[in-house]
Amino acid sequence: LPSDLEYEHDEVELLFEDYLLQMDEIVYSLRAVQSSVRNTEEVVEIELDLLRNRILRLELLMELTGLSVGCGAAITGLFGMNLVSRVEVHPRMFYYTSGFIVVLMASVMFAAINFCGFDSII
Repeated sequence: LPSDLEYEHDEVELLFEDYLLQMDEIVYSLRAVQSSVRNTEEVVEIELDLLRNRILRLELLMELTGLSVGCGAAITGLFGMNLVSRVEVHPRMFYYTSGFIVVLMASVMFAAINFCGFDSII
């Protein structure tokens, strides 16, 4: 009778050990999956940061373009105030003034981009 009881006890102990090994294997695979999910999450965060930085650079370039166009619009507004300055009767002054405004707008844009490039913004 003691041998049957001892045999059943050994059998139950072997079953518990087997279940314990299976649980250890499940815990290990869960930790591996958790690590993989964490790594994937970090990669996605890095990609989103990169995309956000690109959008910010595009927004900065658009604002710089708006600044240069605003400078040209300010000069155009000054000439559109119908003030008498004897410049309006010159036959080519319109072309000179338009060219000056375009050059000014381009130089403001170029200076702003160079400033941002100097500070490693763009």
